[in-house]
Amino acid sequence: MTQVHRTLASGLAIAAFLAVPAAAQERKKSPPPPSPELFEAMEACRGIADNSQRLACFDTTSAKLSAAVDSKQIVVIEDKEVKKTKRSLFGFRLPDLSIFGGSDEDAEEEKILNTTIKTLRKAEGGRWNIGIAEGAVWQTTEGVSFIPQIGDALEIKAGVMGGYFVKVRNKRAIRAKRIE
Repeated sequence: MTQVHRTLASGLAIAAFLAVPAAAQERKKSPPPPSPELFEAMEACRGIADNSQRLACFDTTSAKLSAAVDSKQIVVIEDKEVKKTKRSLFGFRLPDLSIFGGSDEDAEEEKILNTTIKTLRKAEGGRWNIGIAEGAVWQTTEGVSFIPQIGDALEIKAGVMGGYFVKVRNKRAIRAKRIE
């Protein structure tokens, strides 16, 4: 292979390597779900100028909305419940279904979980199975040079390429995987 071909091949490899993360970011963000028809109808009521007609519109639409919630056609979830669910699912690879909201501000928050150790079980090779307050169990994938304790502060951080690191009592970060 000539020097020109090697240079061209190297340039193409670098360009392909840099394009993969950009394509993954574009694919990761899905459009927000459309507003339910009842909410659009409620918004339309706000535009009615006549007070009695606006009130009648709100009464009719809110009754339909309540019926839809009662029949589970529409589910209303509070922000604190969304955050609790996100914490309990941390470490699982899930498709972006836009059901948990999400914004660019959430992106960094979703990469780190600060919690406490609730259960501990020694595994083979100096590894540990660590149960956390949110109900998940994480296993260190390398030996640990110290003994973690129940109640210790634990930071779980998403690494690159889908890996995770745990840090107990601010000691050295250790590779880990979620097993439950």
